[in-house]
Amino acid sequence: MKNEQPHYIGHRKRLKQRIDNDPSQLHDYELLEVILGYALPRKDTKPLAKRLLEKYKTFKGILGASPQDLEKIQGVGPGIVTFFKTWSEFWARTEQSGIAPKSMLNSPEKVVTLARSRLIFKNIEEFWIILVDNKNRLVAFEKMSKGTVDQAPVFPREIIARTLELRASGIILVHNHPGGDPDPSLQDRELTTKIKRIAVDMGIRILDHIIIADESHFSFQEHGYL
Repeated sequence: MKNEQPHYIGHRKRLKQRIDNDPSQLHDYELLEVILGYALPRKDTKPLAKRLLEKYKTFKGILGASPQDLEKIQGVGPGIVTFFKTWSEFWARTEQSGIAPKSMLNSPEKVVTLARSRLIFKNIEEFWIILVDNKNRLVAFEKMSKGTVDQAPVFPREIIARTLELRASGIILVHNHPGGDPDPSLQDRELTTKIKRIAVDMGIRILDHIIIADESHFSFQEHGYL
């Protein structure tokens, strides 16, 4: 008796043909199903795709989910978690590709694009720093800490030490508000003031503090908070 191919083989082939014709016509679960097929080539990925979207609603929700939460979904193991981390990193580097080291950060839009590339998918707070030279050219963009859904521990002297180590002359502070409200808290404002006070004493400029939240952001510089 001839072995029959699993039913999903033909189905996946048809989905790929539809992608070749016009990928915009696929439903979200169908596109996710195809993507998951590269991580799980010997499994029917439609049920998993639907479970993930039922839980997290959007691709952004999936990519922002913690490994611990993802692994609670039936069919998700360490391999799938790594797969999504890879896609998240791929997206971040794609967004950053137009802002290479030594690029001039001469507009708020560039700074926000850089900040969003790393923070848009995060469901916990992370604190990053953008370091620039005396001509506002990018020196480094680095994560300093990560925390919970509403706070991340920040140590001002570590930020200053890293700035001096890389011989940068300016800092743009960056963190996210996973809850969706970009307005700074009292703690955000007090922290910014503390970092600025230490930085000024060391001859370092604090150029801005950007808060990323979903599709919006808040700039301390634009609102006159610096």
